[in-house]
Amino acid sequence: MEKIVYKAPNAPGQHMPDVFIMAQPGMAAKYRAQRSHQGPMGNHQKHVKESDMTEPAVALVDVVQSFEVFQTVTGRGFNGKVARPAQCDLEALFNTHDEQAIAEEIIMKGDIQNSHV
Repeated sequence: MEKIVYKAPNAPGQHMPDVFIMAQPGMAAKYRAQRSHQGPMGNHQKHVKESDMTEPAVALVDVVQSFEVFQTVTGRGFNGKVARPAQCDLEALFNTHDEQAIAEEIIMKGDIQNSHV
């Protein structure tokens, strides 16, 4: 499994937990590469190489182990006891309660780390 770590962009006086999701090995990188070739409406841009278009599309559900988001109990660092962040923290951090949108943002902007879970 891979752990994808999303560092919360904290403003002064604000504390948002850093969060992570678990992903299938290698799939987050494939998903990012696929999304980088897509235009704003999800359509392939004209300059995409033909070899890139032969790759099967990677679905978000195939990337994540589940849509559950985790944090460590301390909210910082990624070693130690794992907990689920409060729903209000996730909504404040991602401006949505949509699990798929949250998972996609973590995948696209998070740090991919190997995990021995």
